[in-house]
Amino acid sequence: MRTIAATRTMLVTALSGSVLLLAGCNQNAPTPEMTAEEATGFATDAVVTEPAPLPSVDASAAASAGIAAGLDMGALQERRDPERLLRYYTNALRVGDWIDAAKAWSLDAQMTPEKLQAEFGGQAGPKIAVGKGDVEGAAGSLYYEAPIVVDFADGRASKRGTIVLRRVNDVPGASEEQLNWRIERTSTLVP
Repeated sequence: MRTIAATRTMLVTALSGSVLLLAGCNQNAPTPEMTAEEATGFATDAVVTEPAPLPSVDASAAASAGIAAGLDMGALQERRDPERLLRYYTNALRVGDWIDAAKAWSLDAQMTPEKLQAEFGGQAGPKIAVGKGDVEGAAGSLYYEAPIVVDFADGRASKRGTIVLRRVNDVPGASEEQLNWRIERTSTLVP
């Protein structure tokens, strides 16, 4: 009796798997002229790439404040996704919101809006691309390191390097600020 039940179970499992495989056969294969993004439905490995068009340099302060108000301020309380903080930071740099961009940095880094403006300011906002990074744990902290490229439209040389984010592991006694992702350092900024 047990062998019959076991045989039935195996047949049902095999039949279910076959039905699923056949259902997938009716899907259209990607054509050669499709991009990788179209074929897979996913973007490339870049976390942050080309920005949306920005208003002209002549835009009023009110319009700039409107753009800055569109920043994902919730990223400053992010504990799970370090890439969310990177998107917030690069968007703030693109629109020239130096004050909010400085908030993405850890207090220990002593990053100021003035330092960011001196590095990234100019006639046109920088184009920033941040690649996928890796999370590693060490001594009660998590670190996220990703490649970064900064291109300037005003003729300055491009900068390539890494950006490192850090947050304290979920340990008793850690403050809210310590538990959130913050930029610790980047090799593309002059100290």
